[in-house]
Amino acid sequence: MNENMPSGSEAKDALDAVRNSQQSILVEYAPPIWLRFIMSVSYAAIFFGYGMTEHENNWALAIIVGTLLFALSCTLYFYLYRLQGIKIRLFPRSKTAEKINLYATFGFAGLGFCSRFLRTELGINWAPYFCALAACIAMFWLLVKLPTGEVMVEGK
Repeated sequence: MNENMPSGSEAKDALDAVRNSQQSILVEYAPPIWLRFIMSVSYAAIFFGYGMTEHENNWALAIIVGTLLFALSCTLYFYLYRLQGIKIRLFPRSKTAEKINLYATFGFAGLGFCSRFLRTELGINWAPYFCALAACIAMFWLLVKLPTGEVMVEGK
């Protein structure tokens, strides 16, 4: 009976192969680049608006519009996967993906803090522009390289 059972390494390799094939299918059916670009730009608008806002001025509108566009584009992003019969998870499965999401969270939080602090406290007026551009590039890169938030397992 034990002869038919796969070894631990064979089972792990089989699970990695299944996960890798699932990830490659998800990458093939990824939503279009224009949607990812809209998500990135609207996310950057939130950072820019936050960095430029003082005492409820007109820049708060950038935060509101950016948030609405980001929420709508995220909904469309998930819906396009759903149309193809793919249900992507909101929370990662692997430890590597959890680490990447955690690093991204802290990185974006740092950009948000710097966006406002550098302009209001240190007088660096170009900081919101730089932080918004960095957030846009980082978000776009993450959406292109990790469209579902999961990391592909390298084949052995």
